[in-house]
Amino acid sequence: MAEHQLGTGIQSTTAAKISASAGELNVSAGWQVHTRRRRGHLLLTQRLGGVCVAAAAVVTAFLMENGFPDALQSQAQGIVNLPWLVLNTLFSTEFRPYAALLLVAPLVQLVTAQWLRLYTVSRTHIVPFGALGKIFRCTALITAALYVLGMAYEPLTVESAAKISGLYFIYVALVLLVGMLLVRSALLIGLLALQIFDFGRTRVAVLGFNKGAQELISLFSQTSSEYNLSGIITCDGDTITENAGARLLGPVDELDRIINESDLDELIIAADFATLSVEQRQTIAQTCWQMAVDLRMVAPFYPAFHTEARTEYVGSVCLLNVARTGLYAQWPQLLKRAMDIFVSLAALLVLSPLMVATALMVKLDSPGPIIFRQKRVGLNGRVFNFLKFRSMRDNNDPSIHQQYIESLIKSKQAAAVDKDGKPIYKIADDPRITRFGKFIRKLSIDELPQLINVLRGEMSLVGPRPPLPYEVEQYEDWHYKRLLIRPGITGLWQVGGRSRLSYDEMIRLDVQYIENWSLWLDVQTLFKTVPVVLRIGDSY
Repeated sequence: MAEHQLGTGIQSTTAAKISASAGELNVSAGWQVHTRRRRGHLLLTQRLGGVCVAAAAVVTAFLMENGFPDALQSQAQGIVNLPWLVLNTLFSTEFRPYAALLLVAPLVQLVTAQWLRLYTVSRTHIVPFGALGKIFRCTALITAALYVLGMAYEPLTVESAAKISGLYFIYVALVLLVGMLLVRSALLIGLLALQIFDFGRTRVAVLGFNKGAQELISLFSQTSSEYNLSGIITCDGDTITENAGARLLGPVDELDRIINESDLDELIIAADFATLSVEQRQTIAQTCWQMAVDLRMVAPFYPAFHTEARTEYVGSVCLLNVARTGLYAQWPQLLKRAMDIFVSLAALLVLSPLMVATALMVKLDSPGPIIFRQKRVGLNGRVFNFLKFRSMRDNNDPSIHQQYIESLIKSKQAAAVDKDGKPIYKIADDPRITRFGKFIRKLSIDELPQLINVLRGEMSLVGPRPPLPYEVEQYEDWHYKRLLIRPGITGLWQVGGRSRLSYDEMIRLDVQYIENWSLWLDVQTLFKTVPVVLRIGDSY
């Protein structure tokens, strides 16, 4: 009963404050509706644009294959006659084999673009030409689907000479690629132009000041952000520094006044919920609801995980379900494993002559085994035998590397500098390396036996490098996340800097890979590895 009276009192107080500023609230509510509609309009316009491009690609490719009529040689004539040209083309006998594609292409484009999330636009960093990779993949999939349909569809009334040729689908791909890129980019450039003049931006405030709030403030301050940051709302115990990057709006107890004065569209709660009392949480939610302000909150597991989450109800209790995305999900793991097996088998067959020659040179260069076996830590902390062509003298002293690792993790100091004074986070002149060992290390040939580790399932083609047991002993808490997946032969830090990156930078790239994994990312990383390996001066 007391709780009911408390809730009623809070609601009545808030309602009274709202009534006192009814005129201002109507403006805020109207703007909020406008902001939501603008996001919906952008998504709808992108979809309509993509559908139109797909339909236009079918017709344009037909005209490109069969030759444009003389009427379009002159620009003036072309503009006037273009509608008639399209109508005549659609109803011509020659176009009959392509009619089915004209009906199917828009649907295939819509489904494919939605599946690849081509229409997804970041609210904090709008990049007009940033989706070129997605557009290329979307074009390839649409063209492949249309090719299969086109080859399967053979009307009985059409002569064999009039059937669809392979050249036609090349033209379709070109028109799709250019058309989708221009439509999407033009829309986003227009959106950026509006935001430069502060039209249509979402006015937002951040409640609380912690690591999550600081990252949001940094993102909202970008010119390409859809958000217009009004400032920070403080909770009890918050300490705001002078260089916070946003102005102080006031305490949470004055939320209704802050919403009115700043004309907020959205409030993001970044504060730890333990710092807010039950009454404050109720007041925040009710005030935002009654004043037409969107309410969002930073996930409680930030920054430990960067994964998708959705709400679901168990009875009347609202739960936050953290999705198993990327490499944590089952199907991606199966796809990645299948690619590992296929590519490693093919690589072993192709590279077998090089591996035989390397094995012979290792044996002739210095006494000792050809293959160097070393205990490394793999998936879930399991130890396995890591294989390499031996590039060091047999029975060498491992204390040199052990001291280096300890210094690298704890003191974060580079082991050496190059001739330009840039730091090198690796032992540059290791006395244990043989003459031939230096050569195969320069070209990363010593890593080739790890393809056998990949076939065994101990490693993957792409992933974090497997650490040594004494390296893991020096780990900080957040470093252990890189042991949640199979280690790899190559990875983001190998193609992004190799020995030029500090240990923490390397770990961050590994974590970024785990959280943003896709099969396409693996393919890109493998292709980027080739020029990096050939850039001999970057390896030690």
